[in-house]
Amino acid sequence: MTMKVSTTGAVLTFALLLGTNTAPAQDTKDPIDKAMDACLAGPGGNNTVGQVDCAAKAAASWDRELNQVYQKLLKTLDPSSQTLLRNSQRQWLAFRDAEKKFGAGPWRAKQGTMVQVTLELVNVEILRSRVLTLRDYAGSGNPS
Repeated sequence: MTMKVSTTGAVLTFALLLGTNTAPAQDTKDPIDKAMDACLAGPGGNNTVGQVDCAAKAAASWDRELNQVYQKLLKTLDPSSQTLLRNSQRQWLAFRDAEKKFGAGPWRAKQGTMVQVTLELVNVEILRSRVLTLRDYAGSGNPS
């Protein structure tokens, strides 16, 4: 089976990952998402390189937030729950790393340039999802 990412498919994926149709009201949107939206709306956001750069910046921000939320949650847990969280986080990290490895695989060579945007946005969404999950566990849906 050959996997092909069309420009239309990539744009649709891009819109879905950004939550265009289901995004919360602008004032409740996470600051990281707002910053990515602003970056994409800026001068470089209308080309592949700019979109990849905006998504990479968002991923870095989500990664920093992930570390903060994880540490904050860990401090609130009893020792047994801390062990369970550490194990869960290790398995989640293995999943994330496996996804990145797949994204860098040989299948990519036959794809267009938009696959770069798609893969970076998938990375953003993976990180974002984990942060939101950990925030929920901590009892706080808000940024740390």
